[in-house]
Amino acid sequence: MKPYQCGIVLSGGGARGYAHLGVLQALHDYRIEPDAISGASVGSVVGMMIADGKKPCEIVEIFGSPSLFKLVDVNLPVTGLFKLSVFDKTIKKTMQAKTFEQLQKKLFVTATNITLAKEEVFSSGDLLSVVKASSSIPVVFPPVKINNCDYLDGGIMNNFPLEPLEGVCESIIGVNIIPIGYRNDFTNLRNIAERTFHLSVSRPVFEKSYKCDLFIQPEGLENYNLLDFSMGEKIFELGYETAVKELNKLDPEVLHKLKGKKKIKDVAEG
Repeated sequence: MKPYQCGIVLSGGGARGYAHLGVLQALHDYRIEPDAISGASVGSVVGMMIADGKKPCEIVEIFGSPSLFKLVDVNLPVTGLFKLSVFDKTIKKTMQAKTFEQLQKKLFVTATNITLAKEEVFSSGDLLSVVKASSSIPVVFPPVKINNCDYLDGGIMNNFPLEPLEGVCESIIGVNIIPIGYRNDFTNLRNIAERTFHLSVSRPVFEKSYKCDLFIQPEGLENYNLLDFSMGEKIFELGYETAVKELNKLDPEVLHKLKGKKKIKDVAEG
């Protein structure tokens, strides 16, 4: 028997993180409640709040706070265009847990140690600094210092951190919010940089997707960029709609497994 019944992987993807909340709401409606979470970048923010006991609808309201993702705290040093102090203050007000150990669910967070050039997985100790590091998009935000090392976005080296859940979960759900669809709007550097990043992180995602009992990639996300936080409601709906569609296609045995119930055959025989 593995320690966790159902684990969920939440990829990075900026404002598309609203889609994670839509997926999680659909899972909740189907009575699927993951008890272990592994997240990178915005996936770590969503994962932290879910592990703290918050419902998806509550997190949507927090994300919709005018102050949370309002990038007005200009950072003059050249390490990043913006600071995360506004984000800090808002999260501290909403979170009950201060450490990983105080969370209601198991949480794994990946961050990129740019000092030692390696990916690191955190699951204990101070919570906010690690999630802040995992969410620090290069150039946009400055690195976060932890134990004398500088850290940036967890998605740089592993945008779909499935590995921490392998071997410890009976079933795994994967949610990828970095789509690779057709695009031709490369008239500015931001779009070019974003597309380049997406291409670099996508291949490993699909190579790992076969390890998931359920893999969800919300449709239509290619129409939104990393910083489209004003489109949260629409992005949430895309996540919810795709998740419901995928759940409706699931084999009943897999659905029971995700819910942590006995196999249908076992129940009938028992």
